[in-house]
Amino acid sequence: MAATAIGLDIGASAVRVAQVSGGKGGYTLNAFGQVALPQGAVVDGEIRDPGPVSEAISQLWKRAKVRGKKAVIGISNQRVVVRQIDLPYLEEKEFRSSLKFQVAEFIPMSVDDAQLDFIVVDDYTTESQEHMMRVLLVAAATDMVQSFVETASSGGVDPAGVDLVPFAVARAVSAAARGETGMAGSEAIIDVGGSVTNIIIHQNGEPRFVRILLVGGDDATNALAESTSTSYDQAEALKMDLAGGGGTPEERTVLERQVANLVDEIRGSLDYYLSQEDSEPVASVVLTGGGSLTPGLREKLEQTLKTQVSVGTPIAQLGSNKSGLTDDQVAQVEPVSATAIGLAMGGLR
Repeated sequence: MAATAIGLDIGASAVRVAQVSGGKGGYTLNAFGQVALPQGAVVDGEIRDPGPVSEAISQLWKRAKVRGKKAVIGISNQRVVVRQIDLPYLEEKEFRSSLKFQVAEFIPMSVDDAQLDFIVVDDYTTESQEHMMRVLLVAAATDMVQSFVETASSGGVDPAGVDLVPFAVARAVSAAARGETGMAGSEAIIDVGGSVTNIIIHQNGEPRFVRILLVGGDDATNALAESTSTSYDQAEALKMDLAGGGGTPEERTVLERQVANLVDEIRGSLDYYLSQEDSEPVASVVLTGGGSLTPGLREKLEQTLKTQVSVGTPIAQLGSNKSGLTDDQVAQVEPVSATAIGLAMGGLR
């Protein structure tokens, strides 16, 4: 029998769960579900009001018919720092035991108040024959991580681990990121949520660059709500109406301005990556997340990056026959499913 794992995504607008099994024949989606959150419960990727989030998680388990309580939880916000650093080479065990002392100067928080992890990206010898290693360092504020763990626990979940959302999304949408296929150059995966956009660039599964931006699809919704003096829900409906050619010229201008701002932020991150001396040209761009449905975003990205942008299809890559989801439900949740699915895949490793 194939092993199974569960991923829990605590997003701005909803909590989502995926149960995935994995064997030699690949991965299978066994269950997926989501429960909406009240506005303001999760802001900019941080839990502000734990009560409603715990309640939604408890409902989620019942509704999605998930078997088991152990789940990997995703985090992504401004209290997570991801840096590429170069250090004198150490064996992994020795580096891990001295990690706090090695990296203290590279992160904008006290190492005593942070959870630290790393991926060794490369080791090399300099011209002066120094053996060095290139490390992708991840630091997350301990109290923030604790808030996710405690909130999930209060909802009846047994946290099995915490993973970074950009890593999970890459796993879910890209066979190259999973190491199943090879590709020339690097691949950029852009996950646009309500208020947080995650960017990860990898080379055949090796993460080379991660950026977490506090912008997302809600910026356009909030701007439309303000300009039309309507509620958030009405503005969200208007945003989708604009996709079909509805709305006024003024409303379209508001939307286009917000899309341009978001694309500028994304392009700035990709330009920064490409300015690094060891960067590889971006050969592929994948777009996912609920905010990726913002009208005009994909087209504007293609036009600005001068690269074809494909849409991530994590459920289509797994197959959903065992999940109980109808074709219509798959189409509806596909854009928002990558984080939970990728967290579950990570739990299988």
